[in-house]
Amino acid sequence: MRFLTRSFLGLFLLTVTAGFLAMAVRVTYDSAQQAQARNGGGGGGRERVFTVEVTPITLGTATPEIATFGEVISGRTLELRAASGGEIVELSKNFREGGFVEEGDVLFQTDPANAQSRLAIADNELAEALADLADAEGALVLAKAEVAAAEAQLKLRQRSMQRQDDLRARGVGTDTAMESAELQVSSARQALLAKQLAEANAKARIARGETMVGRRQINRDEAARLLADTTVRADFNGVLSDVTAVLGRLVNANEKLGNLIDPDALEVSFRVASDEFRALGDGGRDLAAARVTVVAGGWDSLPATIDRVSAAVGEGRTGRELFAKLGQTSLLSVRPGDFVSVRVEEPPLENVARIPATSANSGGEVLLVGPDNRLEMAVVNILRRQGDDLIVRADGLAGRKLVLSRAPQLGQGIRVNPREPGGSVLEERQMVTLDPARRAALVAAVEAATRMPPEARQRILGALAREEIPAEMIARLEARIGAVAGESGGGSSAGQTGPSRAASTQPAGDTVALSDEDRARFIAFIEGNGRIPADRKTQILQALNQPQVPKAMVDRISQRIGG
Repeated sequence: MRFLTRSFLGLFLLTVTAGFLAMAVRVTYDSAQQAQARNGGGGGGRERVFTVEVTPITLGTATPEIATFGEVISGRTLELRAASGGEIVELSKNFREGGFVEEGDVLFQTDPANAQSRLAIADNELAEALADLADAEGALVLAKAEVAAAEAQLKLRQRSMQRQDDLRARGVGTDTAMESAELQVSSARQALLAKQLAEANAKARIARGETMVGRRQINRDEAARLLADTTVRADFNGVLSDVTAVLGRLVNANEKLGNLIDPDALEVSFRVASDEFRALGDGGRDLAAARVTVVAGGWDSLPATIDRVSAAVGEGRTGRELFAKLGQTSLLSVRPGDFVSVRVEEPPLENVARIPATSANSGGEVLLVGPDNRLEMAVVNILRRQGDDLIVRADGLAGRKLVLSRAPQLGQGIRVNPREPGGSVLEERQMVTLDPARRAALVAAVEAATRMPPEARQRILGALAREEIPAEMIARLEARIGAVAGESGGGSSAGQTGPSRAASTQPAGDTVALSDEDRARFIAFIEGNGRIPADRKTQILQALNQPQVPKAMVDRISQRIGG
């Protein structure tokens, strides 16, 4: 029994709660419908118009520019080292950091005493070798003369032996005389051989002397080179850096004392993306023809020329490394190690447009102002990005008005109020002149609008007091109050309103004449709409029965019924 009682009690509470919820939903719905009816029938309000900045699309020639950063390096740097150790005994007055020297200037000299001594010894040894060579050459001359004398003596002995042989053959000579003659010939031959041996020795002595002279000459040249190495001269005009030499300092052989930089051989090393590198060489264009401008902080632009491309990309790097040679300049402008900005001009692009980057999305979609100031979507081909601008291919869009900035609320079909950059209006506001009756009706309607803020009421009344009033304001007021000026006059009937509107001097675009079919369709829709308050419905039906009906009302009702 207790279980049933609790069950019925719970069911009763659930039913009561559901009833209260349904009541709350109904009250909320009725309140929303009433607010919607007071605001002009819910959804039939004035179309929102956005103000946008536009500019015409102009096709022409554009030169893309690659902007990157680089480092100044020296294309010709000479390390100054001491070829021989010792004390620095001579130092140029310009041998200091930043000092400028000319080709052939003496930079520094180490103690030459040892080198001078070695050169003197080498000179003496060379002179001794030359003397020995001259002595050997003289001995050779004597040896040749002795050989010639020995040959003559041999010939005489041979002729004497021949005579003795002839005498013996005739029986006059003796064998003893013949043997004596033969012995003399043999002695002469032996003497000739000795002289020839002496001549050969003299020639060998000359060869050894010439070898010795060559050796002594080499020693002498080496000593002279060592002496010359004690003095270091500038190989070219340049500026000194990293100088560590001081007069009187002891230095070791091959010790570095500074660098000599050629100011006319400076280069800039910079990197570009692979796509940018391909664009630079488009159509077989020579990289050296690309115009390069180097800008260092606080200095004017320096012209440069692309000299070469790195052979390898490098570990952990991307793109291509280029080296641009600076023109005739000096270290007063830039120094090796300076961080500079580099601008490289690509080949010109024909028949393209330059637009702000904010006017297109990543897919190249842009917004254009079409007929009746409504936005249209178009697609352009993005070729290059240039800082805050884009270079695009916009075939068929020349002269069209481009929206400079794509806002989230803008899209296809949105109506806009186009303006030039800077705020000047491209489209003049349409101004109309009201007849007194219609002006009085609008003033009375504004004064009777209790829901309107006082500040807005005063502003609108001030505008209505002028001779010309914006047509947009009139259409907005008539859309709000749901009637034309003649309908809002106190106690005016439908027949009295028609002539008043016919006498109005407003433009024909503010009111339209309805056909009988459209008029009947609109009246049937208004009468069948139970959400419109009775007084408001009466005003709208009176307006629809007039010969001329406000265009804003016709558009709003057509939108509601889908006509």
